[in-house]
Amino acid sequence: MPVSAASAEPGTDRARNREQRVRAWLRVIARTVYVPRAAEEISAFLNTQLDVLNAAISAPELDPDVGAAVGAALVDFGLTGEDTLQHSVSLLVEEMLGVGASGDRVARLSAALSCGYSDALRRRTLAQQETMKLALLTAKQRADRDRRASENRFREVFDHAAIGIAITDPDGRVVQANPALAEIMACDAAELTGRALGDFIAAEEADQPPLVGLLDRRPDRRLVERANGETAWVYVATSVVREAGEPIYQVAMVQDLSEQELLQGRLNHQLLHDSLTGLANRVHFLSRLETAHGQCSPADTLTLLCLDLDAFGLLNRTHGHAVGDRMLRVAAERLKRAFADEDAVVARVGGDEFAVLVRDQPETPDLAALAAAVQSELGEPIYHGAAGIAVGATIGVVRAGPGRLSSVELFRAAESALRRARAVGPRQWAEHDDRLDKRDRVVGQAATALPGAWETGELAVAYVPVARLSDQRVIRARALPHAPGVRRMTGMPSVPELAEMTGLSAALGPWLLDDAGSRLPVWWRLFAPVVGADRPVHRVLLTALQSADEDLAARVNATVAASGLPPGLLEIGLDTAAVLGGRGDAQDNLRTLSDIGVATALHGFAGTPREIAAVERFGVRSVLLADPFDGWRPDWLPAGSVPVAAVRDVVARLAGMGVEVGVLGVRDAAEARWWADAGAATGEGPAFGEPAGFDDVVAAAK
Repeated sequence: MPVSAASAEPGTDRARNREQRVRAWLRVIARTVYVPRAAEEISAFLNTQLDVLNAAISAPELDPDVGAAVGAALVDFGLTGEDTLQHSVSLLVEEMLGVGASGDRVARLSAALSCGYSDALRRRTLAQQETMKLALLTAKQRADRDRRASENRFREVFDHAAIGIAITDPDGRVVQANPALAEIMACDAAELTGRALGDFIAAEEADQPPLVGLLDRRPDRRLVERANGETAWVYVATSVVREAGEPIYQVAMVQDLSEQELLQGRLNHQLLHDSLTGLANRVHFLSRLETAHGQCSPADTLTLLCLDLDAFGLLNRTHGHAVGDRMLRVAAERLKRAFADEDAVVARVGGDEFAVLVRDQPETPDLAALAAAVQSELGEPIYHGAAGIAVGATIGVVRAGPGRLSSVELFRAAESALRRARAVGPRQWAEHDDRLDKRDRVVGQAATALPGAWETGELAVAYVPVARLSDQRVIRARALPHAPGVRRMTGMPSVPELAEMTGLSAALGPWLLDDAGSRLPVWWRLFAPVVGADRPVHRVLLTALQSADEDLAARVNATVAASGLPPGLLEIGLDTAAVLGGRGDAQDNLRTLSDIGVATALHGFAGTPREIAAVERFGVRSVLLADPFDGWRPDWLPAGSVPVAAVRDVVARLAGMGVEVGVLGVRDAAEARWWADAGAATGEGPAFGEPAGFDDVVAAAK
């Protein structure tokens, strides 16, 4: 009967020995294998296996399968170190023999444990190998699948790419070419095999390396010669494929630039040419002008014509824009025909504006002949239905050498001449005049500088005294915009006239009226003792644009309300031409101002029957004569001369209608006496004082 370890030991000693054996086994395991488990979990497992072994060794009949199960359990638990089995069996044998177990049983149980351990370890190893084999097979299959997919993708890209692709050997000869490259080179792909791409290059630039050798190159623009003899621009980019650091082949990508070149050419043409007529546009023309100017010798001259078509807007409005476009195309062709025998550039520089640059030759006609040739060509009608339509041209022309005018000045001079011709009328031409151009530039500079002067406060409201001619006493003041810095010269327009050129006068009108509201009470206190309490004491003369302003009546009402005085103290003079021409609301303004009691006036008055009738119809209270003697002093003219008699007659007729006649620009006391004798009531000008500030005029009037 085998001896049980459990029965051989008292209870307390048995528990202590069990704990010692488990600790000893833990130490064996710790020395031989790493188990990623907590010590408590390992101890519990070992206690369980010891219980199983104790039960087996103490059983009446020894079952070796129990030892095999314990060995398999050790493997499943991960106790598979190199020496774990050996040390574990030694410990267990020693322990089982130490508690009096039969040596035969211990040997059989230990052998079964070792066999179970080995068998379980073998099965696990085979399972791991199978798993690894499956993983390797799966990886190989995936790699093969990815390789085939990569090859298919490459083949798809290679065969269907829009860019030509060639694979070349180390000598630069084509090994394989795709259909796109064959199409670019106008041949079959098979014909490219064995040839070098460099053979197709039509011309090498000096700074371009030849397409020879295995080198990585950035995209390079090259001209190639196709198999059919045509040439085309392409981009060529190459990259080298290396293996173990050594180049094995080169991939060249070739992009056809034919369509881009064609599109670029069209864009360049559109950039430099007019789309409707095909002529050079303004940018291109100025470039050609600058080039021609720079190529001229000091003895050479250039002729430049700027012209616009007469009544072109009328033609568009009457017959439609399609006919207008047709006329522009016809005019372009006829201008080219007119200068076909000259070294000339014809351009469309605006809507209906054209320019012609001629490099003068000994046989080039004079300016009058050139202008006549243009008119002759353009004057031939074209037919729209049964109507024969023709246009003339207004022409400005300049002929000068490079030493006289720069290219910019040459073009500006021709445009200046065109403006003077346009002022004369349709189908006129004018040659550039240095003196007139200088004056126009001075006037233009003064006019365009006014908005800035107004913004910065340099443009101010000034006042000129208005005198009663009978005794030359000041009886009212006229407000006007004044720019002290504006250069004055003979014939220079006044500030209101300059403002009218740019449209600034539309803003200056309300500005003058707002000022009048605050000044009117001062003028009334100053002048009422001289002229009476109900006579006008403040005068504002409006330009044509201001006279036509639809808000004029409302602004005048606001001015009168701000002053707190009767409206009859304010004299508003409207432009005679604007009223008679029915410009904007000029006539309605004149009626409305008369209705609200403002002292209405007309300035720029010439005394024609139509003007006199307007004075009567609109109830005008005063008129200011335009210069009836064209700058001549009336007191120097013979008393019986026709102009003097005519002026005296007009003044008398107006006075008989109860209308006050005023005169502007009275030079001195002698001229003032002449006008008083002629029947004029008021006057202003140098005889009574130049424009001055408010305080200065008040002080002088006192």
